[in-house]
Amino acid sequence: MGLPTITVPQYKLTVPSTGKEIKYRPFLVKEEKILLLAMESDDPADMVVATKDIINSCTYGDFNADDSPVFDIEYIFLQLRGKAKGEVIELKYKCPKCEGEIAVSIDLNKVNVIHNENHKKDIKLTDNLGVMMKYPNVDMQTEFAKLVKEKNEVDGLFESVIQCIDFIYDAESTYPSKDHSKKELLTFIESLTDDYFQKITQFFDTLPALKHTVALHCKNKIKSKGKEPKVCNHKEDMELEGLGSFFA
Repeated sequence: MGLPTITVPQYKLTVPSTGKEIKYRPFLVKEEKILLLAMESDDPADMVVATKDIINSCTYGDFNADDSPVFDIEYIFLQLRGKAKGEVIELKYKCPKCEGEIAVSIDLNKVNVIHNENHKKDIKLTDNLGVMMKYPNVDMQTEFAKLVKEKNEVDGLFESVIQCIDFIYDAESTYPSKDHSKKELLTFIESLTDDYFQKITQFFDTLPALKHTVALHCKNKIKSKGKEPKVCNHKEDMELEGLGSFFA
């Protein structure tokens, strides 16, 4: 006789980049093991692979983590984590005034991807010329970060622009990036004026991002000139951005 099985609950979420509703389940012990092994390796590439594999497994094939924007990956992973480990997380931050610890509770149900109203994928350079951009996926972002670390920020920026061009268009035709070499795309980018290039880089500056604002209020007691210690009482709002901010 086989061992009994446990029914795993299903939930629904809306993918930030597409508005599509998908089903998902919490990650299980087997997936948490994959994550822990990746963390122990201390290799960012292992963490990327583990995160994508877990998301693909937990979304029943309705979502492709390999080709999806980074902010989708971060949002969905946070939802999986919330259903598996608890929807309220406790974090601690250092008070900038007294340097004591400030405990903060964050409800993951209230964490969302924030869209900048100035963000555009369709970058119109002139009346007849434009560039349609595509969102970087997690592999691309990892590659960009590695390039910046090994070379410089300029090379990282140009690589980001080239890889995130979906197609270029003019009044007569459309030119998909997949049909052109990296050298051709680089030549096109280098032929732009600074104003046109800035229009393209604004795409990255205004990318949707996983963000949440927390109110810090330090209630630690600190030494004072008087006999009795006083409460620090420092207050400020802090913006968390990116998945790593929620596991500080």
